[in-house]
Amino acid sequence: MRPNLLTVPQNESQSFDLRHEVVPYFTNPWHFHPELELNYVVQSSGTRFIGQSVERFEGGEIILIGKNLPHYWKNDAAFYQSQPLCSAEAIVVRFSEDFAGKDFFHLPETRAIQALFERAIFGLKLVDPLLTHIKKSMVELAQQQGFNQLLTLLSILQEIAISSATEIISPHYVPSQLQIKHNDRLSKIFAYLIDHFTEPIQLLEVASVANMNEAALCRYFKSQTGQTITQYITDLRIRYACELLIKGEDSITQVCFQVGFENVSHFIQTFKKLRNQTPFEFRKRGKSF
Repeated sequence: MRPNLLTVPQNESQSFDLRHEVVPYFTNPWHFHPELELNYVVQSSGTRFIGQSVERFEGGEIILIGKNLPHYWKNDAAFYQSQPLCSAEAIVVRFSEDFAGKDFFHLPETRAIQALFERAIFGLKLVDPLLTHIKKSMVELAQQQGFNQLLTLLSILQEIAISSATEIISPHYVPSQLQIKHNDRLSKIFAYLIDHFTEPIQLLEVASVANMNEAALCRYFKSQTGQTITQYITDLRIRYACELLIKGEDSITQVCFQVGFENVSHFIQTFKKLRNQTPFEFRKRGKSF
């Protein structure tokens, strides 16, 4: 994948970037940045993309994103209405690996945090009891300033670092050097596909986003990714279906249409081809653990 490179604002009065956002919906597309990110979704819902992971998200989650790990929070359709009934709220902290000083996290007392930064390259999701405690600390962090704010952030990172109450989000993600070089055209294509993968995708619209004709788009996408656009969209849909099948109670038919398939038998056949089992078998095995 080729996500957008996001430039995190630099502030001479702070060693890290902190934002408390209350917006109709989250707006940053599929992107990455060299800074780590601690993201507390206070309230919202939708689909979360991190590395190779595609999962539902709800308000109350806290995620630690490692450097250059692509991510995107896409809200549910209700958030994009002209008069939405809900809003999206998040406390987001972005910081470099050496925000507290070049060698600060190599001190004996802070090496656990350095190890945390290394684990975060696959994304970490906080779970209870750690989650509940860090929620309170994140609210305090957003209310503080100056030295006290810095100490609170360091305390949060230390608490996460020494806790076992975290889950790896995308353990098989392998960052690409081409990603770091940044390809604007491919970034736009991926952003569009990720934003619309549960809808019918018109090749002409994707080509328009890339400012190419359809034949050139297909050749370009295959040369850059090794997949056709259809294969890429299908892979996204099946990964999302896996998440819904394990964590949701919707029927196989409902999941089929939610992820963008228009035919249940085709969904089942495609799922079995990519996962070597039917959706029914996958759900049964997933819920037996």
